[in-house]
Amino acid sequence: MIRVSGVKKRFRKYQILSDVTLEMEGIYGLVGPNGAGKTTLMKILSSLISLDEGIIEINGENYVKGRYVKANHLIGYLPQDFMVYPQISVVETLDHIAIMQGMLNKKERARAIREAIDKVNLAGHENKKMMELSGGMRKRVGIAQLLMRKPSILIFDEPTAGLDIEERIRFRNLLKNLGSEHTVIISSHIVEDIEFLCTKIGILKSGRVLFEGTPAELKAHAEGYVWEYHVSPEELDYIMVEKEVIQLLEEEDGVNVRVFAKEGEEGAKQVAPRLIDGYLAVVRGVN
Repeated sequence: MIRVSGVKKRFRKYQILSDVTLEMEGIYGLVGPNGAGKTTLMKILSSLISLDEGIIEINGENYVKGRYVKANHLIGYLPQDFMVYPQISVVETLDHIAIMQGMLNKKERARAIREAIDKVNLAGHENKKMMELSGGMRKRVGIAQLLMRKPSILIFDEPTAGLDIEERIRFRNLLKNLGSEHTVIISSHIVEDIEFLCTKIGILKSGRVLFEGTPAELKAHAEGYVWEYHVSPEELDYIMVEKEVIQLLEEEDGVNVRVFAKEGEEGAKQVAPRLIDGYLAVVRGVN
């Protein structure tokens, strides 16, 4: 577990994080609009930048300002864009990184590289150059190089950014599997990324915590605000302009339109909220 207590961070005249307090465990999703401070918090947790005030506690041990670097070996951090050594192969890349991590025994390196490649499902691609890999495969290499030093906590910043639909699904499944052996923290502004993964969710906006709890607790914030209309294709243009549409589900005889609103009009039926609905309710402060 990572416990964040009263963390503050300021860059020049801008307050990026304001008294952030969170308890991160299991597969944890940190969501919020762009500019909410998510990446800054991820970099603080990864000891890439320092905090100004507050305490970070990892597995029961306090890491205060200036001493947090001690926890570096516990955490593996994968930034949004991972691209190193484009002209050399995957296995050569991992071998080089392992040496930089202090793994000097050749047999130990080879074993750690093989285990990491198998774990992230890159078998058969290890001799490809980094520049030949898709975005999803490059991210897998990024995870592999983290796993070689066996961290207990894995942090991913916008892990599915730039991936196509198939790669996004495969990558979500990989993160789910990693969650059985590691604490996994996923930072994203895409709620769908964490909907089927996370056991606990925190929401940041403008550097402040708006919510922390389970997916069910987040959904409950939108109770009574989600309505569904069944409309014909001809009526769809009108409702798209007049209503705040969350989702469209095409049916044989028309379209089911999910709308976020305080009240429904004639023909609307109230439906159970999803995670995106709870997120909208919290971010907008409607409930």
